[in-house]
Order: sequence, then C-alpha cells, then structure tokens
Amino acid sequence: MRTWIAALALLGIARAVSADVLYAPEGNRLRRYDIESIINPPLRQDVLIDRASSGGRDVNGPICPLPDGSGDFIVGEDTGQPTIPPGWGVFRADGTQVGKLTATYFVQPQGDPYGCAFDAQGRLFTSEIGNSASGPPTGQLMMWFPPYEVYPGAPGTYPNSETSTNFCKLAENIGTAGSVAIDEQGRVYVSASRGGGAAPSAGILRFSGNFPTGPDAAGGCGRTDALGSPLIDEGRVSVELFISNPNVPTPNGLARAPNGNWYVGSVLNGVIGEFDPNGQFLRRVLTPSAPGLPSPTGNPLGLAVDRSGNLFFADLQLRLGPNGIGPGPNGKVRWISFDSQGTPAAPVIVRENLAFPDGLGILAGTVAGCTDDCPDSCPGDCNGSRTVTVDEVITGVNIALGAAAIEACDVLDLDEDGAVTVSELVSA
Repeated sequence: MRTWIAALALLGIARAVSADVLYAPEGNRLRRYDIESIINPPLRQDVLIDRASSGGRDVNGPICPLPDGSGDFIVGEDTGQPTIPPGWGVFRADGTQVGKLTATYFVQPQGDPYGCAFDAQGRLFTSEIGNSASGPPTGQLMMWFPPYEVYPGAPGTYPNSETSTNFCKLAENIGTAGSVAIDEQGRVYVSASRGGGAAPSAGILRFSGNFPTGPDAAGGCGRTDALGSPLIDEGRVSVELFISNPNVPTPNGLARAPNGNWYVGSVLNGVIGEFDPNGQFLRRVLTPSAPGLPSPTGNPLGLAVDRSGNLFFADLQLRLGPNGIGPGPNGKVRWISFDSQGTPAAPVIVRENLAFPDGLGILAGTVAGCTDDCPDSCPGDCNGSRTVTVDEVITGVNIALGAAAIEACDVLDLDEDGAVTVSELVSA
C-alpha cells in the first residue's frame, strides 16, 4: 500500500512540473532547451530547425507562439535574402514552415525583421529594426491580419520576391526597433535602442489607441508610405516614451514578469533593469561584475520569462574590434533564478559557444532525452531514451507489487537485489 501511495505522489509531482521549453535561435538555426532540465540537469536540448545550408531554414529573433495553443509559432526568417526578402516565418510545432509574412523595409538590400507579439484578440504585431547603429530612425512597427499560414504572391509561386498584403504599418520612424510586448489593456510596447523619430531618447515606446481592423482604408489603414505600403490613418494611434532610464541606456530585450513588472535589457552596458507596471525603475536584476566589453555577466539582447518567473537572456558577448563593437565568438544563453524573497541569483550559463544568439521565446512542451553531460544510465529509464516517463514509473510499481518481472525494467533495481523498493522508485 505504501508503494502505491509513493507512486501516486510521484505521478502528482510529475504532472505539477511546469513543462516549458526555451526557444533560442543562434547561427541561423533554432535551438531548444527543456527548462526543467536547465533547473535540474542533465540538460535536454535539440535543434528544431537547422540552418538553410544544412537543409533547413535561416531563422532568428524572438519566437512567438500562435495563440491557438497548437504549438505553432512565428519567428524571423530570411532564407535566401536578399533575392527572397526577409520576413517572419510561420512554422508548425514540428518545425515545418507553412507561411511567410513579408513587409517592405527602408534599409536595403534587405530589412531586419525582429520582434513579435500577439494580443488577446489574436492580432499579430511585429517590429523591423531599421537602421541599427546610425542614420535616420527607420525602425518599423507593423500589424498583421489573419490568415497567417500563407506565403506572399500567387499560390504556389513561393519562394519569390513578392510582398505580403495582409499588414498595416503603425510606425516607421523608430530608432533601432527591437522587442515587442503587449499588456492587458492591449497597449503595444516596442524597445528603441536609439532616440530620434518616434521618441527623443532611447527607451520603451508605448502605442495605444484605435488599432486598425484591416490593411485598407475600410480598416483604418488608408494611407500609403514612401515604399507603397499601407500606413495607418493619422490620429488613430498615439505613441509615448514609457520608459527612459539611465540604467538601461541601450534597451532591446523586453519581457513581463509574472507579477506584472517589466524587465528591460540594455545590451551595451550589460544591465537588466526591473520596472513596475507604470514604468518606474525598481532595481537592477543583472549588474556587470566589472566594466568593459565583453561584460563578464553577459550583454543581454533577447529576454524571456517562464511561468515560474525564471528569467533567460541571450548574451551577445559584445567586444570591441577593428570595425567597432560587435558580437563575439562565444555567445551564450543564460538563466537568472530568484529566491523566495525575490533576490536574483548570478546568471548561470545554459549553453555557450553560440553564434549571435539574439531573440528568445518560451512555449509549452518538453524536449525528450538527455543530450548534454548525460549519465551512463538513468534509474528507471527502461527503454534507454534517457528520460523516465510516467509509464516507466508505473512499470516499477508493478514490479514492486510482484505484478511484473524484474526483467521488465531491471535498471530500476539499483542495488541489484532482484527487487524494486520505494527508494528506488523515488530515485527514478
């Protein structure tokens, strides 16, 4: 009876664990990390989409799950650029591309699609960086209308150089546009790493008002910009500088904490600041341990927060070279945890030796199987998958009760006494 009680407790624990996966593009491929295995190693990870040169697709930037719960997602995709314009790829949960959202860009020969976010109504907002370091502010904020699982141009003609028709530009004068987020009131936030244009200084911009309902005059998008693309009617949406703070002078990463606070990452000085829901500065959750480039604790670009409040960031490892400041060869994904009092721990490296890690995203799910620093065997891993499943625990219970032979899963018998005990089930 005690064995059954222990088994039921184990099953309850397994189902209570938050099953989230960290999606982290780098080097034009999409890596995934099982968050539970980050917290409790060994690490489970995989490459969901390999780069185009290896038969996949070139992807980068933040990842945004479609709001239908399917596990499908949107991420920046620029395979074949500039002949094929970059945009945002629409992918099934298994990594199969089923659509492409392509806009027009002021930076030539191609633009630089980046942020994305869905609001509560399922409407998609994306950002395009524009001029990244100098020149006039040409970063853009766009709004897209479904269906999203379509390609630009006539059916069956993609890949092509066509532009999508289901979008409306909300702004095209943002100083180096970055991450996108949306609050409960449907207001849209965009990071701007430089001032000028939409705001006098770098910071987090907030857009609010009467967003268009379609990509045409009937939907409130009746103007046309210099590139011939649909532009929102004047006066429908207002923009304000929501956060501008010396702690985060070059903001790009933007993420919401479970309590409603905002995390803002400043890539150049290596700081992540925490702000309250009204944009007031509270504290730094990441401060470099020493000045200079690269920052010893990371240069945060993309940010993401899971349901348990863990904070992750893509570390560019910025360094000063002969051509100026740029990403180093040892980019990383890092994790910041918080204790029961909310005090942040020093960042932990999830993976290093990455090429230009930029955006992040978190989706529900798991990554099966140990892939990094794995033990020779895993107690309770009956089939050698390097993962112990609920079914394998049940098999162990049946062995303990005499309802199954030890040969059904002999790796549960840690002391090799021919039986399975409660302590061995707990180890599994």
